Amino acid sequence: MEPTAALLAGLVAGLAIATQVGAVSLLLVETAVAAGPRVGVAAGMGVATADLGFAMVAAAAGGAVSAVLASHEAEIRIGAAVLLTAIALHGLLGLMRERKNRADGGSGAAGAAHRADGAQFARFLAITAANPLTIVSFAAVAAALSLDGPAAAVAFAAGVGAASAAWHLVLTLAVGHAGRWITPAIRRGLAIAGRLVVLAIAIHLAFRGLDAGTNG
Repeated sequence: MEPTAALLAGLVAGLAIATQVGAVSLLLVETAVAAGPRVGVAAGMGVATADLGFAMVAAAAGGAVSAVLASHEAEIRIGAAVLLTAIALHGLLGLMRERKNRADGGSGAAGAAHRADGAQFARFLAITAANPLTIVSFAAVAAALSLDGPAAAVAFAAGVGAASAAWHLVLTLAVGHAGRWITPAIRRGLAIAGRLVVLAIAIHLAFRGLDAGTNG
């Protein structure tokens, strides 16, 4: 496949996978609403960077990495479930502490809303990287395209990275600016709901992982 065609295929694949609604996207939206568009964009670029890394591995290794990950699907799903559970519970406890600080006249909420951009970038890079099964999706596309040579592989990965970055840039800017019009009570309700949904996704992943382990 020519590099130009591989680039276009990467753009389509990257956009299709980036727009899926999941735990990471919910956490990303909540972060952009709570901390504003600048911090949201930094977090979104962390997700896009992880997608780029996954695409590079998938393009280089193709079916080999897919087979390896598939053989450890149960362990990966359970590990991801544990991580998401920790994130959800940590977030809920943080919201409780912020409420207590506000009641005591503290500024915990303000401090939480102004975390460093770099910290959010690293946080979402780690969260996204914790679910390497995403590579399976990219590997399936790469294998179907029959990428020939390093130029096509690099073009495919670049397309995935560009599409993911563009989507998360638009999403976090839109949500971050819209968040300025949301009252603190609604923002808090969205934060609680988002973390409960993440916890539900974690439970679902754990059951799927246990089921895969039983049937494997």
